[in-house]
This record gives sequence, structure tokens and C-alpha cells, in this order.
Amino acid sequence: MYKLLCQRFIYRSQYTPLCIRQCHEEIKWKSKDKGRVSNMKTYWFNRYIDYIKNYDRVLEKNFPQTMQVYRMFRVGTGVFITEFKRYITVIQKPSKSLTTEELKLTHTMGADLRKMCPVLLILAVPFTNYIVFPLIYYFPRYFLTSHYWTAEQKLKFMLLDQKRRLKHNRPLFRCLQAELRTIKKKSLKAKWNDVIACLGSGTHPHVNDIIACSELFADRPYALKKLKSRHIKELLIIHDISTWRLFKKRKLIERGMLIKHMDEAIQREGGVTKLSKDAIRWALFFRGVNPETMSIENMQKWLTKWLEVSNTVNENTISLLLHCPILLAYNHSSNWKLIYG
Repeated sequence: MYKLLCQRFIYRSQYTPLCIRQCHEEIKWKSKDKGRVSNMKTYWFNRYIDYIKNYDRVLEKNFPQTMQVYRMFRVGTGVFITEFKRYITVIQKPSKSLTTEELKLTHTMGADLRKMCPVLLILAVPFTNYIVFPLIYYFPRYFLTSHYWTAEQKLKFMLLDQKRRLKHNRPLFRCLQAELRTIKKKSLKAKWNDVIACLGSGTHPHVNDIIACSELFADRPYALKKLKSRHIKELLIIHDISTWRLFKKRKLIERGMLIKHMDEAIQREGGVTKLSKDAIRWALFFRGVNPETMSIENMQKWLTKWLEVSNTVNENTISLLLHCPILLAYNHSSNWKLIYG
């Protein structure tokens, strides 16, 4: 028995180094295989990361128009959200303390929200982007706000809106003209007749002549409470307010006070010379003048005249400020060029 055990021990001891070597070799080959697999995984992972990083370029190369719409929508939405957050902060401040840009934001954001909320809600529904993106690409004026427009589109759409409003200048002037006969005070009637005659002859009255007739806008015939429905309708369109709204006269009062606060903010911030070119262009568009063919000096001169009238206006005579697009810009050459080419 002892001898048999010794033989088995000797036999195993002879083959043990061979087994160990074989095990080492198997482990070595397995580690090499694992290393190769690991390297391949790393390689393909890096390739995948590079592909993801350059995916925008791949899409832009294969689908340029689609990527253009996507990039426009992504950037525009970012700007829209930023301005909306700013708007939430601004509306908590009193109107008289707001800057010109903040007052502009309070005016534009309401309409922007009404236009964009349906678009964003529809896009949240799966697969609707296949319908919405083509629509916003071909009709950005109707489905998107200015945050998504190019500089060329902003100017083009602003001119289209301005042209639509200017077409109502003549009907509004006729409404002013028709009430001349109802003025009872002779001296005041004579002054106002000169103003109307000046506009009818193709020129504009002097600022002091307009201010001298301001009491006509505090009571009959041109105070907002005394205006006829046709007159109110034309005034709403001139100021780009929907004629389907309720409480039309209240909307006009709010618009007049907004313009008054903007005028005060411009003067508080240093006057018309401190406005940037884009800011003063928007200010003229908003007040009923096409600045497209005007030099910066002429824009400043016109806005200065507007501010002279605005400084004499209060809540009782706010109707005068609402009629200034006619009194100061009815015969402006840039407006006539836009209407009649």
C-alpha cells in the first residue's frame, strides 16, 4: 500500500510542471483575447462618439434645409425662453420705472405668447414635427415670432405690417376732417381748420399749432369717449390693435399710456441721440412712420417733434397722442413710397 502511494506521487510529480505550464499558457492566451476584445470595444466606442459629435454635420450635408429649420427653431426657442423669463421679472415693476427696452418687451411678449404657445404645445405631441416644421419653414410670419426670424425677414414683415396700417391713414384723416364742423369755439375752430388744411395740402402742421388745439382731444369732438365707432375702428387698426377685441376704448387708452411711458423713458435715458439705430427704427415703426428710407438724423428730428407733443399730453388728452401718426406723419414721403411704391 505504501509502495503504491509512492508510485502515484512520483507519477503526479512528473506531470505537475507540464500542467502548470499549460495553465499559464491558457491564462496568457485568454488575457490576450480579453485585451483584443477590450481594444476593439474602445475603438468602436470612440468611433461612435466621434460620429455622434459630427452627427450635425452629417445631417446638414444630407438634409441642409431640414437642419436649417431645426437650428433656427432651437436657437429661436432659446431666445424666446430667455425673454419670457425676463418678461416675468419686468411685469412686476411699475411702468414708470421701466426702461425703453423693458416697455417694448411688455408690449411684444403678450402677442408672442399667443402666437407661440399653440405651436410649442402641438410640437410636444409625437410625430407632429413632420407637419409643423414644413409649415413654420414656409410661413414663418404666421407661425413664428421675431425671435426665429432672420434680419431680412424682420425688415420684410415689419414693412408688410406697416403698409397694412398706413392704408388706413386716409380714412382716419377723413374722420378727423368730418368733425371740424362740430367745433363751436370759433378761435379754436380756425386753428384746427389750419391744421386740417395743412394735412390736406400735402404738408404737416407745426408742432406748436398741434399743441394749441390739444383741448379738442380732452372733450368733444376727439376725446376717446366721444369718438364714433368708425373713428374708433380706424384708430385701432392704425395702432395694430384687433378690431374684434372687447373694451376697444380701454385698449386705446392703454396703448396711449404705453406710448407716453415709452416717450418718458427715452427722455429719461438721454434723449433720441442715445437710441441705437435698431431702437430708433423700431420706435418710428411703432409710431406710424416707415424709417426704411430715412437717415439717422431725420429719424431723430422726427422723433424729437413727437416727444414735444407727447410732453404736453396727459391722461385727459391721451387721444391727441393716438392721433399723432396722422398729425405728424400723414404726408411723410417714406410712408407714401411704401404705400404707392
